[in-house]
Amino acid sequence: MADQAHSGDDPATRWARQPPGPTGLDPEAEGLYRLLLSKTDASVSQLAADAGLGADRARAVLMRLVDDGFATMVADTRFRAVGPDTVLGGRIASQLGEVLDEYEALRELLEIHRARPGSGGAEQGGWEVVAGPVAIRSRLRQLKAGAERSLRTFVRPPMVLPVPEAALHQELQDRGIRHRILFDRSVLDIDPYADYLRYALASGDEVRFAKRLPLKLLVVDDRTALMEERGGRPKAIVTGNRSIVELAGALFDQLWSTGIPATTASSSAERLDEDDAVLLGLLIAGLTDQSIASKLGIGLRTVQRRVRDLMDLADVDTRIQLGWHAAKNGWVP
Repeated sequence: MADQAHSGDDPATRWARQPPGPTGLDPEAEGLYRLLLSKTDASVSQLAADAGLGADRARAVLMRLVDDGFATMVADTRFRAVGPDTVLGGRIASQLGEVLDEYEALRELLEIHRARPGSGGAEQGGWEVVAGPVAIRSRLRQLKAGAERSLRTFVRPPMVLPVPEAALHQELQDRGIRHRILFDRSVLDIDPYADYLRYALASGDEVRFAKRLPLKLLVVDDRTALMEERGGRPKAIVTGNRSIVELAGALFDQLWSTGIPATTASSSAERLDEDDAVLLGLLIAGLTDQSIASKLGIGLRTVQRRVRDLMDLADVDTRIQLGWHAAKNGWVP
């Protein structure tokens, strides 16, 4: 009897019991929104046929999408999708603590949206796809060389870039380009990346470490973003879409604010020796003495002695106090 009663429920009631996905839509509404995204606009009857719904049911779901901001009416019986960057971008930016699941949903929806007829290229705020490590390296260099104010970078394995080009790096510094680099902490545990990490720490750029980064990312000024697409062969997306660039910048700033700073000689108020500044940066990032010794190519006892010297310089008794002193006195940015 219970089964019969349940089978007689109104379909709207059954769908309403479905938990919303990362987009905030229930499965039926999200399915219809995905269909609508793939079209310039569509009629109720066309969408109902494609979704396998009755016309009345399809119209009810479409009206709910309109009410929630996911669609607009272009005629009494025709609807058009609102771009996912518009409807989801602000929401995701305000909920960065839950950004991973929502970012994946946004990216998947954008793939559907950009494939629709009439979508533009990166220069019109659309998308450019770059495939292969050589092409990605070339595009990254072009984007960095064109920076006017700032670069913000997520670095996580596997890397497609070698140690940064010294000439380009010097040119950017001479032009006053501010470069902030946030490393995924897993980089610290991978020996082949030691040269890249050592160069970044000694370069004068601002460097921090995050426990986990959701993707690889470069934000150039506040106008262009390059982000990875996960999968087999390396692939990246470049876009000048304002909403997405703002979202990428907000994501960077949120994770940067919670990252562990690495110190450099140029930021040290008491002018630490450059080698000690790099060592302190690795120590604050959470590396063990043995890992620091391996990264810097020195002995374990040398690391322990230099840490002891830094503690004496700071006049503290523990490593925790050393980290507190470093932050308070400008040894870390």
